[in-house]
Amino acid sequence: MKSPTIEFVNHASVIISYEDVSILSDPWFSGTAFHDGWRLMYELQDNEITDILKKITHVYISHEHPDHFRPAFLENKNIKNILIDRKVEFLFQNTVDKRVVNFLKKNGYKVWELNENEKINLSDDVQVQIIKYDFYDSALIIKIPGIKILNLNDCPMREEKEINKFRKKHGNFDIVLSQYSYAAWKGGANNKIYRENAAKEKLESLERQATILNCKTLIPFANFVYFSNELNSYMNDSINTPEKVINKFLNKKFDTVILAPKEIQEMSNLKQNQASLDFWKDTINDISLKPKDRYGKSVSFENLKTECETYNRRILKKNSKFLIFFLHKIKIMHFFQTINIKLYDHNKSYNYSIFKGLVESKYLEPDVSMHSQSLAFIFKNEFGFDTLTVNGCFESSKKNFSKFVKTFGIGTLNATGLSFSLGLLAEPQIIFTFFKRLKNVIKKLI
Repeated sequence: MKSPTIEFVNHASVIISYEDVSILSDPWFSGTAFHDGWRLMYELQDNEITDILKKITHVYISHEHPDHFRPAFLENKNIKNILIDRKVEFLFQNTVDKRVVNFLKKNGYKVWELNENEKINLSDDVQVQIIKYDFYDSALIIKIPGIKILNLNDCPMREEKEINKFRKKHGNFDIVLSQYSYAAWKGGANNKIYRENAAKEKLESLERQATILNCKTLIPFANFVYFSNELNSYMNDSINTPEKVINKFLNKKFDTVILAPKEIQEMSNLKQNQASLDFWKDTINDISLKPKDRYGKSVSFENLKTECETYNRRILKKNSKFLIFFLHKIKIMHFFQTINIKLYDHNKSYNYSIFKGLVESKYLEPDVSMHSQSLAFIFKNEFGFDTLTVNGCFESSKKNFSKFVKTFGIGTLNATGLSFSLGLLAEPQIIFTFFKRLKNVIKKLI
């Protein structure tokens, strides 16, 4: 009988293997993510990708973010041929919008669409369970003989109370995989102290997870990326490094193991290899030399105005005009207020309103500054605002960012298949979760 193994692939991608089952998580191996805002610290070559895909039986996708779900990759003819020929099955959470599941089925993939608390057996000895978290995140529990694994991925499980609640429901874990550094905008170029605090808070959350869940081994992952755009590269100045993580967790009740790409270890005997730490140290030291992306051609005001009109029609069609207008009138709450947006490449400011659209402005102190391509991306995509808050290719103050979130955050809600309507009032848990997430975004803690 073979020993169960874990192989680190890249970023949030690992392979959990036991006997005839090999589960690959969140395949992102090359290219940019979040509208040219992120790149991998290490990219796999085509032959390495092929080798990986030829030995897996299942793919788990945690959520729809582009560093976890890559439509272009899964549409690639060669990739499809390998996965379909091998009868690889996908695991995904049951969502309202069905967007990921429908995409996978359309491309010929077999999909297990799992409900909350649903457990399925991939073999006689391998059981999996997907745990939904907030609106779109999820975690994966894997049970194999003698070992219980939790892939927390990006789930923002931070506070002692919520971790204890999770443990009470799902028990302890032998191995926990979790994100180890910040992964979104943190207060602008001149606010380094906030990024330092965010990095510190992330490690504190990680320690709480490992301690409360009583894990034997913590595997920090899902952060082997760098902010790769000219507009956000400053955010690399305070990220947690693998070396920092290891030093933080010395002499704890749990072991900490950071793996290098293509490193395979038996899960019954996990240990830290110095060569892996050296690999990441060298890689991170070279971040300043890595490619930086930039937004090129400007989007004209005329095109932005057209996209804005389409965006506003979509928002007002999918959501309650009455509720939007009602909150708009309560000025003190700052929902759906006029936002002044400075566009770097235009060297001009514009006022945006869900009721009046996009108009030129002479206001000298903008609520938020960005490139015209970022604004166009928000207008074109329901997930556009969410993408911008992650890639951080903008500038704002804490006060103005709050106002910005309360105007454009509705797109994030719609992207999950939900609408801001009177019917939502009958779902207090959804409302609570939405405002909790909104509060966290405003606090820049995601």
